Amino acid sequence: MGEPVKIAETMERISKEWLIPPIRRFAYLPYSLKSALQAVIEIGRLRNPKFVIDDDNIFTYVNMIRWVHGDEEMQCLNPITKEVVRGRLNAGIYIAGNTGTGKSWALEIMSEYTKIDNVKLAMLDTIRPLRWNNYRTDSICDEYTESGNINKYKEMGIVGFQDLGSEQQEALYMGNRVNVMRKILEHRGDFPNKITLITSNLPITHPKLTEAYGERVSSRLLEMCNYFEIKGKDRRKLK
Repeated sequence: MGEPVKIAETMERISKEWLIPPIRRFAYLPYSLKSALQAVIEIGRLRNPKFVIDDDNIFTYVNMIRWVHGDEEMQCLNPITKEVVRGRLNAGIYIAGNTGTGKSWALEIMSEYTKIDNVKLAMLDTIRPLRWNNYRTDSICDEYTESGNINKYKEMGIVGFQDLGSEQQEALYMGNRVNVMRKILEHRGDFPNKITLITSNLPITHPKLTEAYGERVSSRLLEMCNYFEIKGKDRRKLK
């Protein structure tokens, strides 16, 4: 006799859960873009006194600032045409560029920048800081070789992966060969309540990414991330 009531209660609960957006961004407005850029420069120079924002990286930094602040004016690049398009505040970040152009610095600097206003967001029914930790993909593969465990990288709400595509294709643990980053990205791509930030020498549409991680991951990356490119010389060699 009680079964129809249980079904009705269950359906009501499921309906309420599905109405909760996977990610909700809060707007930290108004803010001064000029002051924000100066703060980013100061954070960058704590790491490297020669850090500058110039014509090669300003588009990325301006729009990552907008992304952090939950600013609807955020823009990114169309990964195919490279035209400037509207960004998605609930998506992550993919920064492509040659070695030494400052891609990884950008993720690290902007994670520190989020602390100024203690920026937060909601993931399902949990409110948490926007900031994230960054991990080199080759180090993640080494960790799998030692422990056989990559679950923490699958489950982190927000995480940055540096140098995607530079790691070994497969890692071996107790006879099991695994394409570690493919496993991680496939898993994260299935969950809209996770934010993934990535740097790579390869553009997001490069065939080598498809060869390394498969069509599914390549397609998911376009859904998961706003796309940016940082051009220019190797900044580590600039005097």
